[in-house]
Amino acid sequence: MLDVVLLVLASLASFGRMLAAYILSLLVAISLGILMARRRTAEAILMPILDVLQSIPILGFFPIAIVIFVSFLPKSIGLELAAIFLITTSLLWNMIFGVYTSVKSLDPNMFHMASVYRLKTFSRIAYIYVPAARAAIAANSIISWAGGWFFLTSAEVISAGSEEYKLLGIGSLIMDLYSKGDMLEFYIATAVLFAIIIASYLLIFNPATNLVIQHHLLPAWHRAFYYIYRFVSIVWEHIMHLGIKFESKGMAKHNMVIAVPLLTLPLLYINVVANLQKSPLFILEFMTNFLISLARVSLVVVVSFMITIVMAYLSLVKGLGPIIAIVGEILASIPAILWWPILSPLAVKASWLVSFIVFLQGSLWYEFFNVMLFGVPKIKMEVLELAKVYSIRGFNYFRYILIPSLLPSIASGALSAWGGAWNASIVAEYFESGSTTIDLGGVGSMLSKYTYGGRYDIVLYTVILWALMIVLLNKSVWSQIFKRVEKSFVVE
Repeated sequence: MLDVVLLVLASLASFGRMLAAYILSLLVAISLGILMARRRTAEAILMPILDVLQSIPILGFFPIAIVIFVSFLPKSIGLELAAIFLITTSLLWNMIFGVYTSVKSLDPNMFHMASVYRLKTFSRIAYIYVPAARAAIAANSIISWAGGWFFLTSAEVISAGSEEYKLLGIGSLIMDLYSKGDMLEFYIATAVLFAIIIASYLLIFNPATNLVIQHHLLPAWHRAFYYIYRFVSIVWEHIMHLGIKFESKGMAKHNMVIAVPLLTLPLLYINVVANLQKSPLFILEFMTNFLISLARVSLVVVVSFMITIVMAYLSLVKGLGPIIAIVGEILASIPAILWWPILSPLAVKASWLVSFIVFLQGSLWYEFFNVMLFGVPKIKMEVLELAKVYSIRGFNYFRYILIPSLLPSIASGALSAWGGAWNASIVAEYFESGSTTIDLGGVGSMLSKYTYGGRYDIVLYTVILWALMIVLLNKSVWSQIFKRVEKSFVVE
């Protein structure tokens, strides 16, 4: 029978890592988002670096975690820090861009007034920047929190060639139970994981989002959240008070301390770029697998768009938004690798179907929550009323009302879904547990096999080419899509 004490300790350990990674992500997002929005030089340097880093799946950061944390620190401390770092790479990027966009769009008069009243860095953070970014932080936190859970197991089981480091956690425990064939215990532990995920949304993230966007779109337990909100507010006020009290003229420069690690990460990869020309067979292997994954990712993004539009319709017209939202939060948070054992009856006979489901879970909910949290609340009631008056229904409702009204958030969500699908490929295309190995090919499968085999030199090659191809596609394809959206589909 499953050890209850072990289950409780594993659950607390995983939640603690998630919470630590979220707090770290929040602090970095606030620092870098403000820094990029207010300093042109920082924006010019950091924006392309972040564009590359957000395209790298969690396995691409394994070499960094091994070198920085595991190799140079006591193993117990190093592994915990490595896991938190890896989870942070799944939480961080959209939160940075959320803060950046919010501060960047502020009225310039706000900054003039801040200069007139001689507000320094911490005062501006406390009274201008963070209040302006509250809605973006809350909404993006839902997406980030789901992304952290989605890759939790990958962060708790760190492979380094012949060595494998397993941390106590609910994700690693569930996979151990599955590999041993203890299916009853596997499902009990999975149910506990679901309960933790649901509770975290109902008690923390949903009420926080409802509060700042002034719409009760998400199911939440607001009474319990009140006490959490008071505690966080008191802690934040004390931090800002201390910052303002001890602030000096050079304090703003310390923001760059947080930026330094991100600036130095790409340097770890530079030394292998020169060697790419010596590996034509590797480049051929990479391009073949990349094209396979590209076809899958493109299909998943299209399907995610179609499903999101239907769910948005059901939310607006049928009032099913809260139900769809909580189901989406649960599904989006299930660790990616767990879909294989959960759907084990299909894994052997229809592995392509399980792969597609994993891809979809890593992609769909980015699109959905972007539309639900940023698009639906901004639809003008006059447009919906006109649709009722003129009895616009069916296909015409989608074509002339819903899609044009939601298109900016659809496009933004599709870009996030695109990145989510690429990150999910490392689990969707390759799965190994005990005697079971499923390899569907693709660049995600390629990266997984080389990572678990300890071939970090090849991992670096793969990550560099992967990032370059994604950036190329983003600049050539997605930039054109956003230009067309800005010019055309605007509902006034």
